[in-house]
Amino acid sequence: MLIIITKEENTENEVTVLKSLFENGLQTLHVRKPFMSKTDLEKWLLNFSEMHHRKMMLHQHHELCETFKIKGVHLTKKQRSTLENRKVYIEKFQKEGKMVSTGFHTVTELKQEGTLYDYCFLSPIFNSISKENYAGKQFSVNGLQQKIVALGGIDNSKITEVKKLGFSGVAVLGHIWKSDNPLENFLLMKEKYKKIYE
Repeated sequence: MLIIITKEENTENEVTVLKSLFENGLQTLHVRKPFMSKTDLEKWLLNFSEMHHRKMMLHQHHELCETFKIKGVHLTKKQRSTLENRKVYIEKFQKEGKMVSTGFHTVTELKQEGTLYDYCFLSPIFNSISKENYAGKQFSVNGLQQKIVALGGIDNSKITEVKKLGFSGVAVLGHIWKSDNPLENFLLMKEKYKKIYE
């Protein structure tokens, strides 16, 4: 899996860039907009076609899955804070044919809970590109059965190492959005990812 995560804030050309990423092979976009109201996120989603929606995982306002044909939902730590919450979220969305993901910051947590989800992020693997003072921990997940996606400080040069650490894929934020040419960076990463993983 090669996943792109949106920037938290909206930027002028974001929609145009995202459409170009989809047109050039992006299969999964995590829509993380923590400061957007439900109404604003709904308006944002209206910029995209149903084909695009089917490649999106929502981090907020999961109820919009009832309005749009969304690929799935990503649960925050708070949303999965109790067993009851986890079951409600997971059963509801998986019964509807949606994917459910979440993220962890320790291998211990991941082992305890990770098998409930279609896939999980584990972070930070390397020093973050988008967050200052967010030091990588180079977790190894070799031997774990869960589908685990590496997040944190990943650029083209790190994909080989990520594969050796046992990850099923990569999620990228800073390497795309801190670039002058997000599409070019994505295409180079996609090419490298295919060589290593396929």
